[in-house]
Amino acid sequence: MKVSVRWTVRQSDTQVLSLEALPDDVITDKLRLSLQPKTLPLGLFMVQVTVTMEVPEVGHTSIGVAQTWLEVIPFPIVARVSGFAARTRPLGHVFVLAALSYHPDCRVPSDQLSYNWTCEAVSYPNPPVTSPGISSCEALLGLGAFSDPDGGVLHFDTSTKPVPLDSVVKVRLTIAADGHDPGHTYIDIHTNGDPSLGQYRLINPSRNNPGDFIAHEMLHLTMGPGVDYSGPNLWSLVEAPADFPGLDWNNDVLLVTEDTLKVRPNVFTVPGYYTVRATNYLNPAYPRIGEYRFLVIRNPVPLRLLQDNPAEIPPDVCSVRPADGVSLVDKFCIVCEDFYDEVGPLKMDVKYKVEPGGIEAATVKFPGESRAAPTDIVLNVFSGWVFYTPMLDIAPGNITVEVLISSADGRSTTIQLDPFFIANPAIEDLIAYTEEFFDSQVGPFYSLLSMRSSAETFSGAVAAASVIAALGGNGDDITEATDMVAANMANVELQDYDGVTGLATTIMLVTAYPEFVSGNAQVHSSMSLKHAFGKLRDLSVNNSLPVEEVNIATAYIFTGATHVFKASEVKALSEQEDGVGFSDMLEKNKEATTTTFQALDVLDDIYLINMMPAYDNDDLFADIYTSKVHLRIKREDPADSSEQLYTVAGASDSFVRVPSFSSLAGDGCLGGETAGVQFLESNFNPFEYSNNSRLVASDVVGLAVKCGNLTLPVSGLSEPIDILTRRENKSLEELMYIFTSSSRLGDISTFHFYARTNMSAMSFSLDFNSSLFPHDVTLWLNKHEPPTPDTYDWTATLPVPEEQLFTVPWMNGSSLASSAYQWLLPEDEIDITDLDVDVYNRTDYFIGVRFGSEVDRASGEIVPFTLYAFETSCVYFQEDVTHLWQSDGCRVGPMSNITHIHCQCDHLTKFAGFVPPNPLNIREAFSANILENPTGLILVLAVFTSYVMGVIWARKADRKDIAKAGVGLLPGHKLNPRKDCQYLITVYTGFRVNAGTTAEITLVLYGSQHESPPLTLRDDSRCLFEQGSVDSFLVSTEEPLGVLTHTRVWHNNAGFSPSWYLSQIVVANRETKVTTYFLSNRWFAIDEGDGKIDRIIPTSVEKDITKFHNLFLAKSSRDMNDGHLWFSVAGRPARSPFTRVQRLSCCLTLLYSTMLTNIMFFGRGDDFDPPEPLRFAGLKINPPISLPQLMIGIQSAAIILPVNLLIAFLFRNSRSGAQKKSTRKKLKPGSGVQPAKSEPGRHRGPKKEETFISDNPDTPSVWYPRGRPVPIQKLRVVQSSLDVDVKESCKTHDNAAHGQKWSLPWWGVFIGWLLVWSASFVAAFFTVLYTLSFGKAKAEAWACTFVTSFVTDLFLVQPVKLVLVAVIFALYTKKPVEDKDPPPTPTGNDEEYVIYNENDSPTKEKSGTSATSWMRYFAINRAADYGTNPKFPAEERSTSPPDEDVLAEARARSAEKRKRRAAVLEVLVFGLFVTVIMLTAYQERSPLAFYMTQNVKEQIMGEGFSDVNDIESFWSWVEDELIPTTRSAEWYNGRTLAADTVLQDMLTHPLDSVQLRQLRLKQGQLCETPKRLQHITPLCTVGFSKLTEDIDDYTQGWIRENETFDTTDPVLCTPTSPTPTSTVDTPVTGADCVSSLLTAEELKTPWKYNHDASLINSFPYFGQHGTYHAGGYNVPLGKTRASGLRVATFLQQRGWLDERTRAVIVELILYNPHANLFSMVTLVVEFTNLGAAYRGAEVVTLRLMQQEAILLLALRAVLAVFILVFVIKEAERLFSRPMEYLKDFWTWVELLVIVIGVATLGVYFNAQSIIDRAAEQWVSSGSVLDLYKSAVNWFQVYTYLLAFLICCGTLKFIRLLRFNSHVYALTMTIRKSSRPVLLFTIIAGIILMAFTQMGNLLFGIKLQDYKNILTSLTSLCTMMLGVFDFDALVDGHWVLGPLMFFSYQVMMQFILLSMFMAILMDVYAEESQDPNTDDLKMVAFIRETTSEAVGKANRSLSTVGKNNSKKTRQAYRPDLDHRRKFATVLKELDEVSKI
Repeated sequence: MKVSVRWTVRQSDTQVLSLEALPDDVITDKLRLSLQPKTLPLGLFMVQVTVTMEVPEVGHTSIGVAQTWLEVIPFPIVARVSGFAARTRPLGHVFVLAALSYHPDCRVPSDQLSYNWTCEAVSYPNPPVTSPGISSCEALLGLGAFSDPDGGVLHFDTSTKPVPLDSVVKVRLTIAADGHDPGHTYIDIHTNGDPSLGQYRLINPSRNNPGDFIAHEMLHLTMGPGVDYSGPNLWSLVEAPADFPGLDWNNDVLLVTEDTLKVRPNVFTVPGYYTVRATNYLNPAYPRIGEYRFLVIRNPVPLRLLQDNPAEIPPDVCSVRPADGVSLVDKFCIVCEDFYDEVGPLKMDVKYKVEPGGIEAATVKFPGESRAAPTDIVLNVFSGWVFYTPMLDIAPGNITVEVLISSADGRSTTIQLDPFFIANPAIEDLIAYTEEFFDSQVGPFYSLLSMRSSAETFSGAVAAASVIAALGGNGDDITEATDMVAANMANVELQDYDGVTGLATTIMLVTAYPEFVSGNAQVHSSMSLKHAFGKLRDLSVNNSLPVEEVNIATAYIFTGATHVFKASEVKALSEQEDGVGFSDMLEKNKEATTTTFQALDVLDDIYLINMMPAYDNDDLFADIYTSKVHLRIKREDPADSSEQLYTVAGASDSFVRVPSFSSLAGDGCLGGETAGVQFLESNFNPFEYSNNSRLVASDVVGLAVKCGNLTLPVSGLSEPIDILTRRENKSLEELMYIFTSSSRLGDISTFHFYARTNMSAMSFSLDFNSSLFPHDVTLWLNKHEPPTPDTYDWTATLPVPEEQLFTVPWMNGSSLASSAYQWLLPEDEIDITDLDVDVYNRTDYFIGVRFGSEVDRASGEIVPFTLYAFETSCVYFQEDVTHLWQSDGCRVGPMSNITHIHCQCDHLTKFAGFVPPNPLNIREAFSANILENPTGLILVLAVFTSYVMGVIWARKADRKDIAKAGVGLLPGHKLNPRKDCQYLITVYTGFRVNAGTTAEITLVLYGSQHESPPLTLRDDSRCLFEQGSVDSFLVSTEEPLGVLTHTRVWHNNAGFSPSWYLSQIVVANRETKVTTYFLSNRWFAIDEGDGKIDRIIPTSVEKDITKFHNLFLAKSSRDMNDGHLWFSVAGRPARSPFTRVQRLSCCLTLLYSTMLTNIMFFGRGDDFDPPEPLRFAGLKINPPISLPQLMIGIQSAAIILPVNLLIAFLFRNSRSGAQKKSTRKKLKPGSGVQPAKSEPGRHRGPKKEETFISDNPDTPSVWYPRGRPVPIQKLRVVQSSLDVDVKESCKTHDNAAHGQKWSLPWWGVFIGWLLVWSASFVAAFFTVLYTLSFGKAKAEAWACTFVTSFVTDLFLVQPVKLVLVAVIFALYTKKPVEDKDPPPTPTGNDEEYVIYNENDSPTKEKSGTSATSWMRYFAINRAADYGTNPKFPAEERSTSPPDEDVLAEARARSAEKRKRRAAVLEVLVFGLFVTVIMLTAYQERSPLAFYMTQNVKEQIMGEGFSDVNDIESFWSWVEDELIPTTRSAEWYNGRTLAADTVLQDMLTHPLDSVQLRQLRLKQGQLCETPKRLQHITPLCTVGFSKLTEDIDDYTQGWIRENETFDTTDPVLCTPTSPTPTSTVDTPVTGADCVSSLLTAEELKTPWKYNHDASLINSFPYFGQHGTYHAGGYNVPLGKTRASGLRVATFLQQRGWLDERTRAVIVELILYNPHANLFSMVTLVVEFTNLGAAYRGAEVVTLRLMQQEAILLLALRAVLAVFILVFVIKEAERLFSRPMEYLKDFWTWVELLVIVIGVATLGVYFNAQSIIDRAAEQWVSSGSVLDLYKSAVNWFQVYTYLLAFLICCGTLKFIRLLRFNSHVYALTMTIRKSSRPVLLFTIIAGIILMAFTQMGNLLFGIKLQDYKNILTSLTSLCTMMLGVFDFDALVDGHWVLGPLMFFSYQVMMQFILLSMFMAILMDVYAEESQDPNTDDLKMVAFIRETTSEAVGKANRSLSTVGKNNSKKTRQAYRPDLDHRRKFATVLKELDEVSKI
């Protein structure tokens, strides 16, 4: 499916704003249209979005349009004056400037602003009287000479106007402009008597205009420039809203100085005006003030809280619907209440954080040691102007949604919703979702991506990836899903930053578990990461992205790269462990690793080129690292010659030291490009795919030198670089010898070892106390024999002098140095060869060690020491050519030790045409046994058999087409000899379903001069107006009509199917050759469309004909029915010379040829490598087809096309045969041609009229009247009075005008047939030979492949191609479709022509008595049979359309029949639906389930369980009955059972160990005894509840883990020997022997609380005294009898059950394989605070694994289809009449059926997935009890839902059978009595509750049946049914008991029940009197229709038999009454069959 979006902005009906002229960032085909400020002009705009969805497969296009209105209004003028709200000025000159005022949109120039000034006295002694305007300012302050009020300047000169001291004057300013709201501002001017003080005013650096302020911003005020603020200054808040709590000057103020005030954000949050004043007391007598006044507008608030002004917004204003669910299965919607804001519209942004457990995101720090970028995965799932989101997919886990409601000016309110849990889906649901989501045709991923909506696109992808990561963490196999997501991510074309982060996050999540990342997924992921880095580089050019955004995206991409490296390593190790040296997996690993390193090269460009130039720091770097891979990108100076040491951040101690950066860069970076290095360290080997990677046993480090975007090659350094990297933990296990010994000073200790690796360096390291023994140490190394001081190969003396130690500068001025007691023998010096390490002849090496010298031997001191002898190699990886680890240019350094490797290297890298067909051996093929491999022969014969059957049909169809080819003359129509009065009318019936008609068509032609009489288009010799038919008629008028203007068409609505779909009518004038088109494409039917059967169709001009719709239909129809070889076999035009038989024969040849070429090249394309990817503009494109595959296609076409095109050419262009000349002859009697009678009014002379046959259609003729016999298949004419000259001239004129079309000779068709049979035989013959040579398996594979591809191509690909061709033709070719077939002419005397006599005519064919004869009769004669209708007399047929009243009656009758048929169909469909439900329900149930339940109860519970009444008896039952029963140890004959996993019946097996689950009260005092009774006991206990449950973890004996418990009791272990005569193993017991026999897990588990992790799959148990959920302290009793008894004894000894135990639940899952039944056993013992123990038991037996799984799956699929149909049906009803729909009771029943049906399927599949997991886990010897328990619980829910579904479905039959009188009466009784019954129920309920409460109070403490309200209500309800215990009531109270019983019975039985029956019977009697409703007419309709049809059929059969028995040669006269009867019969039979 292709989805496109187009935005348009329209200012008026005619003016459309061109969006192409908008700025570049406005994208008009995106899901969102973002218009920047000042983009649109002022005015009202209509914004329209057009969404087009195309489905090319079916040629369907849907267009949706949405509109909204947008008004662009101008901003008000921004008025600004200097000085803000108030300022102090000394007397003198005062200036007030408003020149900075402006219009925000810059639409009004400043010179067009008008200024209105006014002044008023605020504090002014004896103010003068002023008038508004500028005069008031002059009167108060006096205007100076520099005033320019119209220019925005006021100059006050107080010297000209004496102003009192300390006066305050408010100067107001209003600035206006035409068409804009005015701006207002003011300033208070304070006069000061001390002129030396100067002015005093405040300014806001960020806002120059008082009156507005955003609360979340910081308030920053400072003194204006030039203000003398020396002296004391006091800041104060002089105005604030009443609700404002005040300004905390200590906590709220960030900075306060003499001249500055900074208040932190979110202090001024209360709406209202604030005024901040600064007062200067430099001269206390004349204080100066400056004020800043601003308005705070509150943040958006919910509408319902508008009056409350809450400090915090509660989270319940927004909600998630549904509140929980399953990720990817359920959709979620976030809905918020309406919010209000004073400014205007509000925007809602919704986001949530994804928390994938166990996935580490990379840390990114840039610049330098800055704060790490946040790496939380936050999905912005919605941003819009409505307060609800669309349905969303949300990732699994505990989700917290954050909603931001923001206003246009930046104010916002944040709501954080309460966390909710989203469960993981099943792996099957994940696969299904992924396939649908990423479907390239209809999936939302690519649709949204095409609309450039990256955020929406990747929110679903990240959700799916989160599920993949979660399931992978649980151990599920996510390989398929990972492959699918990775493959689709590789196809994404990134568009923006959201796309980069979305793709990177998706890859990061799906590749988190390397064992599930296949080779293809690695390659696709690496490509995606490279694309992501590339797009990020493009977006961040010139630091255009914020640093934090770049860092976040980098973290996601780098984490994904780390995962790809790890997956490559894991998969490569797996391959190499299997001994594989080359495989497709290793190649994929290589490609993925290489591409990922290329992606990291792009990362260098992002930071070095794009980001770092904005910083001046010389040591700038970026750190990106995870726990396994570390990366640093550092900027360098190319001219820097100082030594450099490179390290990485994170847990790393590797480094690279280089002599200088300039030595590395050399002359390669002198152009001013940004230079730097990339240092990488990996704690694993990403090049594990290399064949010699087994040699690498250390971290892999690498250093790359970057100059611009190039990586410089570095080699041949004069001074090597030093690399230090860490060894792997196990890298020296086989390469190191450790000798721990001691030696006397002066003695030589010799040690023997072998070399393991050739060309490695050898190191020896000593570890001893060198300070205690500071002597020199001498080492000798010798091959083959122990060394001596005189005989050795190598020697060294330690320690190495300090000045000779190798040192490297380190951090903080420190340095690293090699060990002084280590000896290194370089690889070239020791020269270990292959012979030295040969496993069969290894060289012996001996190392001798001596501490001190021989003179020190006398001291006798012993030196303990440890000698390490290990090998080291340094290698680098050759990435470009060999992909192998190599060692040239590198040597081992002296700092190598047992933990690190030191390498010194002189270069930089990472350390650590024609395709032959299948050969055919003809001799071997001939010798093969065809019976063993008959595949090819069967396929060839099957094709030929189909061809033969098709030829029979095609031949008959060709013969029928002959009658359709010619032009028909209307019966009784006189043909005017004037050709200008003759018209050829061609009628095209559409291809719609049931488009053909049985009615008679009449039309009237209207011209500019005249109109024709009504022309009834009839032809008794053929069937007219069938679906897709083209019928031609030759008519004439008395006078020429002129230019045709329109036509009127109608039909008489006769026959069994009168509905007609007319495509078009084409009328051609015989004289002028002018063709006129009348396009219709509408229904003429009372039951279709608008119900009209009479229409006026105007003439269609060329513009109408060439419209896309008409051209498309014409072209597609033409290509389908004539152009396409296969489809035209069925739709071949009747006039085409290319017959159906010929077309079918061409198909045979084409099919055989295709089979041959297909088998010739079968499998040849797999012999070649896939094509190399194409690289263009940085993109990597994988060609869909390789060159060999292309060559195969070309070669196949070269073999197939020539011969098949030649055959089709010969058949289509060859003449049909030699034409026989027509001769005029006298017809013999009986020839089927009879003389015509003279028409009335014409003179009858004695001359006999001769009848002849003419081939010239221009010959004027008179058609025989209807009552006369008419010869058919030829235009038969009668010699008229016209002379021959007219006839000849017409003939000559016609021949000259038309000419002859070029054609091949008639014998060309024989050549075509010869080619058909020869080519078909050859192709079929060699196809069979190929199959014989292939062998059976390959031949069957080829046959299956070929048939599948052929069917797919024919029925899927070819129709799409035809549609595409038609679309392209209609779009680019504006010419009508030409008719290539010959024009309609009379049939010639050729071989196809058959002259029928009057008895052989199709209209005279015998009807016969068989069913086939009847159908033939109806088919051939229906045009005549339904020519009349009782409603439409024959004489009115051609003069006027049917009467409108009759049509209205027919429409009503048709609607009623459809309604009744729909009712019957509804009954049948719903009956089938209920049948499917029943089959589903009872197919999976077993009648043995009940008996197994009883058997299990008898075995497990026995008699001992009923005796459990305390803790001691419980343990006795466990040890004596439960464990021996569930773990049998003996057969019935006493023989020992090896595996005790069967019950005593030897049939039922426990699938897991018995589990004990305890729920107990928490420790501590939970209640208090009343004070007056505390002397009895101070402690008490309570009942069990969720609040009192203990969920803490303990150690043995219920001791808290953080408490200590000491005991000094002796522990004795005295084993007890088993009885010698017993064959059963008895566990060892004793005082404390049991604990010594238990595992650590068995000792800890009983005391640890088990929180049930799955809230969805856990079900509580409802006991008698509490509800117990799935958690608790669980103890498995072992899988053998001995282990079970040991555990039980241990628990009993340790007091596992004590006074705080409230319930013990015994759970066991059993399976009987013989009956295939599972039993879930749950036994509960409740220990209450009453001291008594209550027992409960539940055994649920189900068949969880079905044997007829395929049948059940098919039934559920059918059930799902039914439910889907019901949903669609109910949705249509709801949208059509919503109020009536919701009021109907049966509507709710239908909705209940749908809801329960959907829930049933969902619960079933959930249970089945749990069963599958349990089966897999059981195979892997895991615990399955919890899974099976969950499955059983869900299966029970499924059974309950299925029961409700069957119940509701069955009850609906009451509604469906409403046409039955009794059912109808019952339904209406229930409906009409509902209100009185409801009122009665209320009264009865009150009375019942009265007796219930009385019974509970009277007998609640005595009788079990009345212990609480519920049991009392139950007892009274059963009492009404006659079930009661009267004696118990008497025992309860001998007076009150009987009294309550009799009063209750009288009230309920005799009074209320009688009233209830009276209500129902009254309504029923009323409804039974008048049952004649529309619903009750159904039975009568069916009965009458059936009886009439049967009766008429019997009468008609009798009449027809009589007519057929007459043997006469007389002319056939159709019996209209007879045919009318059969028309009615057929009509009635059709209606009955439809019912």
